[in-house]
Amino acid sequence: MKVFLGFGFNGNDNWVEELVIPFLQTLGCEVLTGEDMQGEDLKQGVLERIREADVCIGLLTKRSDPDGDGIFTTHKWVIQELAAAAAFDNPKIPTFEIREKGIDPQSGLLGASQYLEFDDRAILLLQLAKFILKEKGKLAFKTFMLMPQSFSDAIKPSLKHTSCNYRFWHKGKEYEPQKATLLKMPAGFSVIIRNIPSEEALLELTVDGPGGTWSSGYVPVGSINVELSKSV
Repeated sequence: MKVFLGFGFNGNDNWVEELVIPFLQTLGCEVLTGEDMQGEDLKQGVLERIREADVCIGLLTKRSDPDGDGIFTTHKWVIQELAAAAAFDNPKIPTFEIREKGIDPQSGLLGASQYLEFDDRAILLLQLAKFILKEKGKLAFKTFMLMPQSFSDAIKPSLKHTSCNYRFWHKGKEYEPQKATLLKMPAGFSVIIRNIPSEEALLELTVDGPGGTWSSGYVPVGSINVELSKSV
């Protein structure tokens, strides 16, 4: 998993390089930064690294001395990096804004995927771990071949008007349905299933189209082929 980490490159933020980056690496992450950026405008190279990342984390830490009200400014380019990540689409890049307590509340990104205000670095690392594990889970996927051949023959003429949904059952919980895209293969159709909660979960696939509704019922996610039956 690739993580773009935005932070201030100064003496006050040495702890990020000494603590946060090694911690992310122990979680199996490749850490990308904009360390060579000069000035306040984002270089194209930095934007390319953000686009390459699976998630973007921005550490808004204190910069300089507080004003008369005890409020600190933060690093403008980190806000710009978060905003750039949030603006990307297809696919969306999840963003995590982490703000040190005491920073101007008007600074920051509106609409970050996740937000944390911290004054305890242990809590910061805990929340980072939760965010990374959650987003890693979303990257997990499996491809299933859909059977039988009669299913493929039935939906092929009206594929553009056919929808596919799936849901999981795990530890007594039935998950909300999610959409999937049918992929045409030489031997029929397959589907990519994401966000698998556990190897022990059960999966149900439902395909709706002009030719009727086909369903698998709940099957183990360890299956390779999924047998569908047409509803009567």
